[in-house]
Amino acid sequence: MITCERLSVGAAGAERPVLRNLSTRIEHGRVRAIVGGKGSGKTVLGWALRGALCPGLSRTAGSVNVGGFDPLDRAAAAETSAHVAWLGEDPEAELGGASTVRDALASAIAARFPGASFDDLTLHAALARLGMNDPRVLDREPRQLSPGLRRRVALAQALVRPVSAGAPKLVVLDEPLAGLDRATAAEVIGALAGMRRAIRTTVVVLTRDLELAQRFADEISVLEDGQVVETFRPEGAIARAVAAPPAQASARPAVRSQDATRPSGTGTPAPGSRQTVPGAHGVRGRAVMQAGALLGSPALELRGLSVALPAGPGATAPLSLTLGRGDSLAVTGPSGSGKSMLALAIVGGLSPSAALRIGGELLLGGVAQEARAAARTSDQRRAIQLVAYSSDRATAETHTVRTQLRRAIRRARPAVSSSAVGTRVSTLLQLADLSPAILLERVCDLSRAEQLRLALARALAHDPSVLVLDGGVAGGDAEFFEACARARRNDGVALLVFARSAAGLGASCDAELQLGDDRVRAVAAPQGVAPEQGRRAA
Repeated sequence: MITCERLSVGAAGAERPVLRNLSTRIEHGRVRAIVGGKGSGKTVLGWALRGALCPGLSRTAGSVNVGGFDPLDRAAAAETSAHVAWLGEDPEAELGGASTVRDALASAIAARFPGASFDDLTLHAALARLGMNDPRVLDREPRQLSPGLRRRVALAQALVRPVSAGAPKLVVLDEPLAGLDRATAAEVIGALAGMRRAIRTTVVVLTRDLELAQRFADEISVLEDGQVVETFRPEGAIARAVAAPPAQASARPAVRSQDATRPSGTGTPAPGSRQTVPGAHGVRGRAVMQAGALLGSPALELRGLSVALPAGPGATAPLSLTLGRGDSLAVTGPSGSGKSMLALAIVGGLSPSAALRIGGELLLGGVAQEARAAARTSDQRRAIQLVAYSSDRATAETHTVRTQLRRAIRRARPAVSSSAVGTRVSTLLQLADLSPAILLERVCDLSRAEQLRLALARALAHDPSVLVLDGGVAGGDAEFFEACARARRNDGVALLVFARSAAGLGASCDAELQLGDDRVRAVAAPQGVAPEQGRRAA
């Protein structure tokens, strides 16, 4: 148990403390994300947990307890060093000038456990916990590694310990994704998940990244002005699906720009009717999406869906659209336009709280859905699957392709026979254009293109009616989007793609909505679609 009881930390003579009467409890083995803006006190809380307040700061009141000792008590300094692992805001600096990874890890053990004995097996075990199974990494120079590997080595350096020391009681990570691009951040999130499985200890993540908190943490505490104002649980099932990614009408939507005065989200549009897509922050720029002749209820309806972070900028444009079975749509926009947050909101991966507001409505098959996936039925959760473009996180996955697909199928069809599971595996491989020869290969040994198509096959194993694809630049993954187009044709899956640009989407999307700072604009056909395809879509 980690506890802070009415903890106050401040500087002598300061008008108010940095942390004031802060109280929180974290059960052993849980992952707690501490989320807050600049100046909220996150880093100072991390310093207090590791017993290393910067000069000028001191505890003025309250207590801290980490598994039976107070890290701010000078008499407990040796115990704190042995039982609290720490990775600061600048992980690259933690590696220092080490000539090899071996030297970096060995020096960390020597500093924290003077006189302790260890060998290369101890060092390799620290790397393996973070998905680095090749012992040759020990002889590499840290500066020659990729950014993702360097970050993982820095994490291993924080966690490495002799066998006699056992697991740490607490791991504190201060902005572990700082400075990483989206693909590398996904790789590190996967490594953190693997670390958590390998060592069941308490982890505190200090971050401004709400997406990281939603994906990785069991609980999220919101820190404002030195106090915990709220603690809540994110949607764990969706968080795991994002960290390890996951049917006959052929009508296609046509999109064209037009002014509209009817407010978004008022009523359900009838087949063939026009529906507005409001601009950001109440701007009157409108777009209209006209659906084709659809039978039955649409697969997916959004009525003014939006995500807002009250503590700072980041509100998304309210998004309204209708997708029928087999329909497809690209939602494009620059970095920071809110694409990823909207994608997570659609699959139920965000929990409304004081730190996050979700507006509007979402309907699947004509039935309104709860914002959190945990409040949806299992069938509703399976009906909509999220697939990330980046498959770099799969480098830490050592299961075989066969194991991954069979597990996914069993979750969707628990009563099906073993022979039927095998048949379904073959169907998914064919749909994703994967050779049966890769069934016994480890996921981490596949090429990036194969990992990406495997993620699609795994999502389709849940028998979804809607696929949500979220990622950065889509170009260069033509075979993946051809497989998406086959899923539309064969199973009638509706496809909603969030991307920076429609270039490279090929025939997988028939229409495009563009998110901007002041409006949402609909275009007749995606910019990456050939003219004749665009004419058919229109």
